[in-house]
Amino acid sequence: MNKLMQWLMPAKTVAALVFAGLVCAYMAAGALYAGVTGVAFGYTVPFIFLIQGVVLSVAIGLLWTGLLAEQRPHKLRYLPRLVVFCVGLVVALSLCFLNFFLMHTDWAKLWLIVAGLVVAGVVGLSVLAEAYFRATGKTYSDILKAYQANLK
Repeated sequence: MNKLMQWLMPAKTVAALVFAGLVCAYMAAGALYAGVTGVAFGYTVPFIFLIQGVVLSVAIGLLWTGLLAEQRPHKLRYLPRLVVFCVGLVVALSLCFLNFFLMHTDWAKLWLIVAGLVVAGVVGLSVLAEAYFRATGKTYSDILKAYQANLK
């Protein structure tokens, strides 16, 4: 049970942060859109948007913790895990998109744009982190090799 909680708590934290960011970004984008176009926004979030936000946030939290976190249970290279993470997020976002054919609401385009931008932001941060860690890892490896060569 302790191992489950050690894995589940970071997933819950990531999901909560993503959900809060998603709802705040939707409200800010709605206010900006209403200010630019003059259309009344109303500052409400439809229930279906909240459900989709929770599903998308939980998917991001579970995928992030299961594939990209430090305490992951497997020893797969980072790039394949990153690809699976990105594909999983695209699938989750596609399911949110397909849900709007069943339950059409106002402001659905704005919600999908904001959700897509949040997913793109998470994927972009993951890719940038991978590039940064590869660059710094290579630099530190070169410094270590030079240091070890000077010891001999």
